Amino acid sequence: MNSYAPRDRAPDTPPPGRRRLAHPAWIALAVLLGLQVALALRAPDTWHLEVSAGTAPPPAALRLASLDEPLLAGYASALYLQGYDAQAGAMLPLRSADFPAIRTWLELAFALNPHSSYPVMLAAFDYSETAHLQDEMRHAALPEAPAILDFVERSYRADPGAHWRWLAHAAWVARYVLHDNARALAEAHLLRAAPATANIPEWARELDTFVLGRPDAADARRALLGGLAAGTRDTPPRDLERLAGRIASMETLPGSKPQAQDGIDRLIPAFPPSSRRADGR
Repeated sequence: MNSYAPRDRAPDTPPPGRRRLAHPAWIALAVLLGLQVALALRAPDTWHLEVSAGTAPPPAALRLASLDEPLLAGYASALYLQGYDAQAGAMLPLRSADFPAIRTWLELAFALNPHSSYPVMLAAFDYSETAHLQDEMRHAALPEAPAILDFVERSYRADPGAHWRWLAHAAWVARYVLHDNARALAEAHLLRAAPATANIPEWARELDTFVLGRPDAADARRALLGGLAAGTRDTPPRDLERLAGRIASMETLPGSKPQAQDGIDRLIPAFPPSSRRADGR
């Protein structure tokens, strides 16, 4: 037997000249650890609750840190931002948060992955109303809530099919929270004028009638969330969970109207039957 014969490679050894690609989960973990290290470096020795997430790094820096995996970098950025209100077990009230800094992180996540609904959902669903509360408390000369809704609108214009749900929610915020009817109707018009390729359901195209035309804000939101959760077939599971949780929390609010049936489907009859096609859209 020739002792100099080449040995067989181990089964998991890549062929010569080829490098093994890092698993996406490890890349995402590396990006999150890098963000955490950056936060730790700028934190003082004596820990205290930080009200600002700090200005987001440029997209190019995150692309480099993620080994040119922008989709994972965008997701990690949104995760970092969403988890920032929980620091060492202490909860940061969002009404005390640094919303200009939050907007830089939203913009970063969107720049890295313009088709992801995650940062747009956070903007419309989590930050827009609390930013308005802060604007009211501080009598802000330059309010933050409209700027966050501007971000949602820009995201929708970039990809209507991916972000129409959150523009619909932004229109609700404009109408019933900011009391900016002009903005609400303008955003409803964007939904009505969306191209057919966006696959926006008919009830959303007629948002000004079926949601914004309701005088009661809670009734309008219940109809909106019900349509988003059960009126479309392609809503991502993560978004469905958030919508279902928000609907459940509304049912426990003082003065909420009890519903005759259980489940999200009970909300769909709030829309006139003519607004729903045979396929549920």
